[in-house]
Amino acid sequence: MFKTDFFIYALGNILNVANLGLILFGVAAGIIIGALPGLSATMGVALLLPLTFGMRPESGIPMLIGLYCGAMYGGSISAVLLHTPGTSAAAATCVDGYPMARKGEAGLAIGYSLVGSFFGGIFSAFLLLFLAPPLANFSLLFGPAEYFTMALVGLTLIASLSSGSWIKGLMSGFLGILLSTVGLDVMSSVSRFTFGYMQLLDGMSLVVILIGVFSITQALVIFEESAEDEGKSQLATDAISGRILPTWSELVQYKNTILRSSLIGSFVGMVPGTGGDVACWLAYNEARRRSKNPELFGTGIPEGVLAPEAANNAVTGSAMIPTLALGIPGSSVTAILLSGLIFHGIRTGPRFITEYGGLTYTIILSMFVANIFMLFLGVLSAKAGMKIAKISVKILAPFIIVLSVIGSYSLGNSMFDVGLMFVFGLFGYVLRKFNFPVSPMVIGVILAQMAEYGLRQALMISRGNWLIFVQRPISLLFLVVCVLSLASAIRQDISKNAKTDTSPAQ
Repeated sequence: MFKTDFFIYALGNILNVANLGLILFGVAAGIIIGALPGLSATMGVALLLPLTFGMRPESGIPMLIGLYCGAMYGGSISAVLLHTPGTSAAAATCVDGYPMARKGEAGLAIGYSLVGSFFGGIFSAFLLLFLAPPLANFSLLFGPAEYFTMALVGLTLIASLSSGSWIKGLMSGFLGILLSTVGLDVMSSVSRFTFGYMQLLDGMSLVVILIGVFSITQALVIFEESAEDEGKSQLATDAISGRILPTWSELVQYKNTILRSSLIGSFVGMVPGTGGDVACWLAYNEARRRSKNPELFGTGIPEGVLAPEAANNAVTGSAMIPTLALGIPGSSVTAILLSGLIFHGIRTGPRFITEYGGLTYTIILSMFVANIFMLFLGVLSAKAGMKIAKISVKILAPFIIVLSVIGSYSLGNSMFDVGLMFVFGLFGYVLRKFNFPVSPMVIGVILAQMAEYGLRQALMISRGNWLIFVQRPISLLFLVVCVLSLASAIRQDISKNAKTDTSPAQ
């Protein structure tokens, strides 16, 4: 239900000059980070998160949202110019964006990408505005049993939809739950797994974990791959000239593609564990399937740029729907945003929207503002995109490490946190080498407290009777979803193995 008083309060926050400046800064930083191959929105948000700790959440979180939106578009710049997606969500943009640039239409290709990103982002922001509050009202029916089973839903969905093995995704998620048990017991205050370290009594800082597994790990990967990738990418053009934005008549011609791709991206974003990399390929394939000239895809046509970019940016707003309404992060970026709220002492979960309505609508409105800023900055910076894309990530890797050290140390002025950050950086690197997804682990850390509270309180209420989780309708529904998601993952795994076994030998 739309809350007018919260909306007016949020509008005052957003129209504050300082807050507008922070969102603008976030969008600009996001475009630069997204345009640099090897970096990602997740890494950028993790690096800037410590900067928000001295701000009000109404100022800091919108800045991070601006970075999120800017980075999703920025990935298309290097996809068009270098045939190397700046972020995984821009992978499908390479297919037609780079051929357009090779034909001398680099500026127009970036323009189509920018417009598609803008419409996709605005579309999902409207969905966030009108879907999140009703979903939050529904969550008021939740009790301890529902909290526990809902956390299980988030974990199993993210694990089963992870790229690669669902078993590895599930193991990663439960590893996150194990990490969350370090510190004092949530109900008895008994020390758990601290091994005599006083610094661990409050648990391991989620921000330290995030900076380690996303930023330090990415820096190590950059160091490893920089020599291998040297000279592989070649600019499609030495200059961007001509018009950038397509005309209105050209956009009207592709209105169905933009709308359909925005719907696909919004739906994908609302499913925890998926993201822009899934949405972009789904939208691209659907656009080609419905096209009257599918054979032209891959030769450099605007439709092949609009579809993936509208879809991956539609994920930004829709991923916030389960994040704000249920406390289940829709993506790794929204998991970091939730950790920022937790650091400010804000209770996340199903009651977040009802208890922090003003902040909720501030976050929602910041999505609109961020996308508007992205459109203007995208036009202004299009011709500078070539210079951004040519910056060597080898130069940036040491800079990332320095910022990571500063950010982790600033949390508690403790070198223990810095050491812990490097430990998780190396740990994340090892997980990546063995193809274990990191996102389920991070989501597991965030959902663990909700799951533990819910489990233990529900068992106390029922006096140890486990039937409480199937006797309550909503809790039973969540358990059914868990079983179905895992069954679907197992079936897909069996089908994949069967196809591999029956494929003819080469």
